Amino acid sequence: MATLPAAIPEFLQRHRSGLEAALRGEVGVEPGGITAAARYVLGWEDENGCESEATGKRLRPLLCLFTAELLGGDAGPAMPGAVAIELIHNFSLVHDDLQDRDMVRHGRPAAWALHGEAQAINLGDFLYARAIRAITRAGGPADRRMAALSALLDATGRMIEGQWQDIGFESRATVTADEYLAMVAAKTGALLGASLALGAIMAGAPPVYAPALARWGEHAGIAFQLRDDHLGAWGDPGETGKPTGGDIVRRKKSLPIVLGLQDPRAAATIREVYARHTIDGADVAAVLSALEEAGCRHSCEEMAARHSAGADALLADLPLAAESRARLTEVAAYLVGRQT
Repeated sequence: MATLPAAIPEFLQRHRSGLEAALRGEVGVEPGGITAAARYVLGWEDENGCESEATGKRLRPLLCLFTAELLGGDAGPAMPGAVAIELIHNFSLVHDDLQDRDMVRHGRPAAWALHGEAQAINLGDFLYARAIRAITRAGGPADRRMAALSALLDATGRMIEGQWQDIGFESRATVTADEYLAMVAAKTGALLGASLALGAIMAGAPPVYAPALARWGEHAGIAFQLRDDHLGAWGDPGETGKPTGGDIVRRKKSLPIVLGLQDPRAAATIREVYARHTIDGADVAAVLSALEEAGCRHSCEEMAARHSAGADALLADLPLAAESRARLTEVAAYLVGRQT
């Protein structure tokens, strides 16, 4: 197997400083209150309000800007879309941590752990509202703004539906791999696909590009989530910022568990552990061992690589330059090879 890139491709980072400035402008600089909590979530401040650099990858907005530059020659018109995508993503994380009872996000206390459940809901809603405002205040033709807003809201609706399905899976005895992949396509793939679609729309690219790149992004997003599931089970907590086996402690049906439940021996261990009132470190280790023996670790890696390749195959039908196609292929490879 070829060596996969562990770091986000350098060419995506070109507009990082401009993106951070635009995000800060949309969130606000008011001291204290909900804007300070939003700055914490975006990674610019710690829980004491001191300056921080915990901003994360910013993959989705950087993809939006890269796509606009790729198709229109100028990333500037897509900056409001990039800001909106990142704020929607963080809105989802704030609510997701609360729903999953995750105390830690990127090695720092989750928003709800700091501010309580009710205020975390308000904070997520605030980020959502700021995202919509960013699109509506964008320059350029009004029809582009409306098309971008429509694409963003469609993807957000699908993402929320995917979260509904994901939580629903927790109370089901079994979940098929196909059901799981459909959930991931909505929960993760839709927003990543919208990142590219918004870049194409706001750059004024011909109509053929936005839906095609959205499909590419959806496949790439599935690969991204499958890699995330793999890291959740077997990643290094020092790099991921999350404890190993957190999904098991929460009794979630991530991909390794879905696959493990198809193996009689692994299924017996999983069901025994998930039936316990409290799941401890020894229980997590037992489930991970059973998943390893059932070959689930290899299957997760294989499925992620397959969806990455599926994303690449979609590029063949787009009138893109060879260099542009190669760069998107590099992005897909990163999504499968990342360590965080």
